[in-house]
Amino acid sequence: MSRGVLPKPVTATARIAPPAGRELPRLNHRSPSSTARVTPSSRPHPAKLRIRPVRHLACLGRIHAVSAPGHSGDPITVEQFDALPEDNSHRYEIEDGLLLVMNRPSGPHLLATQRLTGLLNDQLPEDWEAVQEFEGEFSGVSPRRIPDVVVLPADKTDAGRFHAEDARLAIEVVSPGESWARDYGTKAAEYAANGIPYYWVVDVLSEDGPGVTVHALDHRTGRYSLLGRFTGTYETTEPFELTIDLDTLTGPRRKRQMP
Repeated sequence: MSRGVLPKPVTATARIAPPAGRELPRLNHRSPSSTARVTPSSRPHPAKLRIRPVRHLACLGRIHAVSAPGHSGDPITVEQFDALPEDNSHRYEIEDGLLLVMNRPSGPHLLATQRLTGLLNDQLPEDWEAVQEFEGEFSGVSPRRIPDVVVLPADKTDAGRFHAEDARLAIEVVSPGESWARDYGTKAAEYAANGIPYYWVVDVLSEDGPGVTVHALDHRTGRYSLLGRFTGTYETTEPFELTIDLDTLTGPRRKRQMP
């Protein structure tokens, strides 16, 4: 099967640096409500195939490839985006009114996403569910986004896409390169503007080990407050009572301890 065009670099709109020994984005700070125990021969354009990912991992068996114009960085409307065929070869989003094409998660990114989703679903109330790579409808200039993980009411997970106002927690697993600026800056601003109460950025490649940077929505300002970056075992009561052993997100799989 022919694949879509690989993405062109996207110009970041925020000056963000990674957390390991580097300064985090400037956000409104407040005392954390959470606690943590820290332990250290294809044809030329425009005839190339244009494909987009499925909206939900449950649909991965449905694969289509249909010719469509456009490259990463081309202007695109919501109507044009929604008319693109479904596929799982790349991940497609709309960013600032432009088509954004990204390679699908692999390696440590994919492993961390899968394990984190499992940890969340083991602890979430029965009427909530963590879902991987679920396409969402957002307001603003980036109306189609796909968080790595999103926590939704269980009765909202069978739709073709979720609505941002239904999400309680959005999570991105950061990758090297432009993902730093997008996950710590651009998406933080967008998710806050859409009213998602909590936002985590998980970094599994930091020199000081896997960590999570936690943001909570300040409803007075409509922006996120930075609660901090945590390593080791992260424990919180918001948005749910959760205990996340961040070190289990990478490396050999550990047998889970039964209560």
